[in-house]
Amino acid sequence: MKHKINSIGLGSMQNIIILVMMFLLLTWASNLMAKSELSKMRIGQQEDKTRVVFDLKGLNTYKVSQLSNPSRLVVDFYKTKNQLSFKNKFITDSRLFKVRVSNNKKRIRIVLDLHKHGSHNVFILPKNKAGFERLVVDLQELQKNAEKRTSVAKKSVLTKKSNSKKSQIKLASATTSITKKTVQKNAKKGLKVNDATKSLLNKDSAVLTKPKALVVAIDAGHGGKDMGATGYNKIQEKQVTLSMAKELKRLIDRQPGMRAVLTRDKDIFIPLKKRIEIAKKKNADIFISIHADAFHDHSVRGGSVYVLSQGGASSVMARLLAKSENASLQSVKLKGREDDVAFALSDLTREANIRSSRKLAKTVLGEMQKKVKMHKHSVQSAGFAVLKSIDMPSLLIETAFISNPHEARNLKSKRFQRKMASAIVGGLTKFVKNNAQKPRWGETLYVHYKVQRGDTLSQIAENHQVSTKALKKLNNIKNANELYVGKKVKIPLSEQVVATL
Repeated sequence: MKHKINSIGLGSMQNIIILVMMFLLLTWASNLMAKSELSKMRIGQQEDKTRVVFDLKGLNTYKVSQLSNPSRLVVDFYKTKNQLSFKNKFITDSRLFKVRVSNNKKRIRIVLDLHKHGSHNVFILPKNKAGFERLVVDLQELQKNAEKRTSVAKKSVLTKKSNSKKSQIKLASATTSITKKTVQKNAKKGLKVNDATKSLLNKDSAVLTKPKALVVAIDAGHGGKDMGATGYNKIQEKQVTLSMAKELKRLIDRQPGMRAVLTRDKDIFIPLKKRIEIAKKKNADIFISIHADAFHDHSVRGGSVYVLSQGGASSVMARLLAKSENASLQSVKLKGREDDVAFALSDLTREANIRSSRKLAKTVLGEMQKKVKMHKHSVQSAGFAVLKSIDMPSLLIETAFISNPHEARNLKSKRFQRKMASAIVGGLTKFVKNNAQKPRWGETLYVHYKVQRGDTLSQIAENHQVSTKALKKLNNIKNANELYVGKKVKIPLSEQVVATL
């Protein structure tokens, strides 16, 4: 009898241990499967949209809902750990004014409070080098003509992360309804834009592509109590940069489709923060800071073109120059942003700006080389504060060495100022002409298409609205024989195509 009781007790204990272990195992597995992580949230302000980027380690189910009265966009992340360091954040933006964060056991809720009702696009970017998948939300104003023909009431879109190998991108639009069946059908056909969407785009093309004058902000370096460098015969940098800036503005204003604004038009001290505010208030598309170089060796001469460096400075002189300019200009903090890493300027936007800045710099440098003496024949990079704090394509031009007697006299010469300004304007107009149809901001999106039986390169290109030449170059395809069933082809998507999917 005693042995029987012990046997029952032992069996019960074994059952309890098994149940506990199963519970712990299920809990561990549930946590392992559930916990994606929302690490960062970034905002990039652009002329035609505001881009909100969520950086996630693993992406589970999410839902995007647009609500009205008041206007707001709600983004829910399920089974996701919240690593954001704020709950409420006010934003200085024409579309978005506040972000609210709340979370419970089931989900994280991000509420984007909007100034007024608008449209939005949602898509996923694959993992970057840092290991983050990115959910991107683009906020846009509604076009007046489009409002009459499209419904802006958007139902909640509940989406699970796709396991599709053919397409690594998901897109959703406030003005375009896409069923799961349609997406699958389009994925097989190469995401071809349907005729109805094409028709709507054609009707609204005048609204969507309305020309706008390119605004160039010209920042005459130094001013007032900040004299900058003092050169030969006591020539001051603040004086020659102002004269050069005025001449540059005069020539830009003569160009069709372009106009210039000055951050200062007289000899006054303007803090860096104020210079940036002026450029943004004037809706500048490009920022050019004008300076005159100086060096202890008075024989050194020539101009240089600088862009913001993503890494270190391109030369010892670039590093010394950046240190000197930053000290005189003072540092700046963008209120409500740099105090929180989650609201630093969008990495996507900054990287895109640096790429655009480098393209612009190369073009301007090429024109300057034709007309004036250059110190450096390649684009230089350094950590200039004035370039770090600007969220638009920007350059810093060292026009000449004020420490060189010959160039100091040139800097005061109207003839030299006109020649230098003419070269810069030549570079600007050439850049605008070559990039008129290209988006200035954001990141190029790609899909990876798996070649199927019967596909031709020209057919794939047509379906994705891209040239055969571009596909060949991007995928290093030299002839059609290199195309075979199962081959993955990387295909770029323009923002116009993305918006219609």
